[in-house]
Amino acid sequence: MVVSVHIPKCAGTSFRHALRQIHGSGLWLNYGDDFRREAVPAGTTCIHGHFSADAYDGIIPGRKLITIVRHPVERVVSNYHHFLRIPDLRNQASVRLHAENLTLLQFARMESVRNEIVRYSGEKAPADFAWIGLAERYPESLVLLRKKFGISAPMTAIRDNVNPDRKNPCYDLQSHEYDEILSLNAADMVWYAKACSHFDALRLSFVSQPNELERTIARFMSQVAL
Repeated sequence: MVVSVHIPKCAGTSFRHALRQIHGSGLWLNYGDDFRREAVPAGTTCIHGHFSADAYDGIIPGRKLITIVRHPVERVVSNYHHFLRIPDLRNQASVRLHAENLTLLQFARMESVRNEIVRYSGEKAPADFAWIGLAERYPESLVLLRKKFGISAPMTAIRDNVNPDRKNPCYDLQSHEYDEILSLNAADMVWYAKACSHFDALRLSFVSQPNELERTIARFMSQVAL
């Protein structure tokens, strides 16, 4: 059983399409709060949703944890713009953003939007995950996922729920905005840096066939609207 932790604004919605291509009807989306073993539908091979990485500890023995992370500053800024575009009345940060007309930094200072990678990791380290993708290197992440798990099913790198107004790969921020958001998410930055190291180590494990890997990545890149 694969348990996929969808950290907000870390390409989890796009990744859901890839998981559907891999697992078909075996993919179960759990965006609720029922984590009983009997709640998991029969035939499920992958669970994906907004929950802590420890949600199924002791419930599903032998489960393989996977997730995708994103640079903490980009994640917070993306979350801000997402709530501006699509208000979520169930989310107190979104409600406050619109009620008080918060600026980016005012939003970023809220405790509930800080260090979400660490919060969703459930106190687990990157080494506790069977695979970690990087949102900034999404197509390449899918290639490594296929190789890590020996996946042969056809897959395309579909991008979904992206900011249509963002013109560049990274958000344009003033230096003081970047520095403060980075400081507010220091714990996430430590976790993210370790995740990047694990990602690069996995990539290097396929160095014996670099040409094949590069060709596969290039093919995926041609299918993605960046």
